[in-house]
Amino acid sequence: MTPPGFATIDFETSGLAPSRGARALEIAVVHSDADGVVTGRWDTLIRGDGPVGRSDIHRISRSALAHAPTFAEIAPLLLELLRGRVVVAHNAGFDIRFLVAELDLIGYRFTSPLVSLCTQRLARTYLPGMRRSLSHLCEVIGIDLDGAHRASVDAFATAQLLECYLANSADRSGFSELLERAAAAPLVPLATAGRAWYPRELARDDSRWPAFAEYP
Repeated sequence: MTPPGFATIDFETSGLAPSRGARALEIAVVHSDADGVVTGRWDTLIRGDGPVGRSDIHRISRSALAHAPTFAEIAPLLLELLRGRVVVAHNAGFDIRFLVAELDLIGYRFTSPLVSLCTQRLARTYLPGMRRSLSHLCEVIGIDLDGAHRASVDAFATAQLLECYLANSADRSGFSELLERAAAAPLVPLATAGRAWYPRELARDDSRWPAFAEYP
């Protein structure tokens, strides 16, 4: 049986640490097959009850979140999108901390360790000597990062970075082992149906409240 593949994620958040009260404002998920070829993309804003933080960076306003689903409402689809896949992120520790913290707030616990990869750490092997920020690595390789600090843009760029690593891997045994481990221990789904995801485009066009200036 072929493992499902990779799920690259990116969060935009109200701060740097969930332990200090920062919350998720947006998440994107990009599916890739075992060769790193992108096969699907999803993203949504997330409504919380706190401040949005640095809107000058992530360009998310309070009004943009007015009709977005809560994390509890997007979690059923999120877990399904991650199910059986290696979870990938750039600076994965940051995104996985928020993933675990947000799931913890709705009472969800992982039954086995999350299988993950960090493209920032892998740069030491595949792009040695380079600065390891996502923007610099994308510039070096030629990946479009127009609109950075939007979850869908950063997650897609990270997925393309992963594909470059895979294409230049002489021995994929490490990747294959992680794919098999993730497929053998899929995440337990939530029984609730949740709500449809609400990407920025819907927020921009939502007629229930005026357009907002934060979106380019």
